[in-house]
Amino acid sequence: MDERGINLSAPVFILGMNGSGTTMLADSLGRHPELYMMPIESKVIPYFIQRQGRYGDLTHYSNKRRLASDFGRSKAYWQANGKRDLCLPDAYLSKDGFASVVDGVYRYLAQKQGKSRWGDKSPINTIHISKIASLFPDAQFVHIIRDGRDSAQSFHRRWGYDPLHTISRWKSTVSTGQQQGRALGSDRYIEITYEALTGNPEVHMRAVCDFLGLVFDPSTLESSMKYMDQSVSEASAGKIIKNSEKWSTYFTVRQVEKMEAIAGKTLSNFGYSVTSPGDGTPGAVLRIYWILKDGMASIASFFRSYGLKAFPMFLRYVGDASKQILSGKQ
Repeated sequence: MDERGINLSAPVFILGMNGSGTTMLADSLGRHPELYMMPIESKVIPYFIQRQGRYGDLTHYSNKRRLASDFGRSKAYWQANGKRDLCLPDAYLSKDGFASVVDGVYRYLAQKQGKSRWGDKSPINTIHISKIASLFPDAQFVHIIRDGRDSAQSFHRRWGYDPLHTISRWKSTVSTGQQQGRALGSDRYIEITYEALTGNPEVHMRAVCDFLGLVFDPSTLESSMKYMDQSVSEASAGKIIKNSEKWSTYFTVRQVEKMEAIAGKTLSNFGYSVTSPGDGTPGAVLRIYWILKDGMASIASFFRSYGLKAFPMFLRYVGDASKQILSGKQ
């Protein structure tokens, strides 16, 4: 514990809507010498939380082993373990309970890198803060928020996702995350905007490190994200850079109007400038259409990137995606 009562071994959860900079922030924080950040979206923690009862009494070794093995077969842990199923050594299963098994999985990965503390980055966790917080009573949550229109631009450009679906998900996700997070109090939950972080990285990374009880390290100002603006000078390469308001030139006026008709009010509440502060709720049939449309776009993008030889990895991807849907995908 530090002088403020922060548990310096407490888990760290990076939250936020997809396309909001969660990967960039986790990548940067993971460069800190004390903090291991899971490099891939784990995606499945809420799914296993909802189904922990299926594993029976988690004071029994066999049940703990079965839960740890199921975690280890999920795509993110398989990939983080060198594309091999993660088989947790018995020493990491010495404590009882669901949270202790999950902690054992992450401590194993962290200690392989010489880190004393672990963190997870998965957008799905944003709508499950309350559940995660109750299981990990010392955990701290960093919620990064980005203009939803830029998230929509990013998703459409990279994968062809429908902008109206993205902005609708953004509206629901950031509002739910904020409501659940703020209920925990300022010692466990903090919000930071993507625009502020990329506009003045050192000021805001120092604030995040201070919140987490970490001594600021300059390495946290670096990032290796491939999708960062390629027009910056070589001197800025590898650094956190300003990369906002691309939506204003990417979308047509009519497209922006449609997005603001759904989420304009929420955008305005978060301090973003809008023309129309709408608050529409898309119907169920339209939402199903968006899910199917984006699902097909996601499959096409996967095989364009990896080819048919990656089919076994695709099956793991589908498995984790189904777990997100079953646990309440945002």
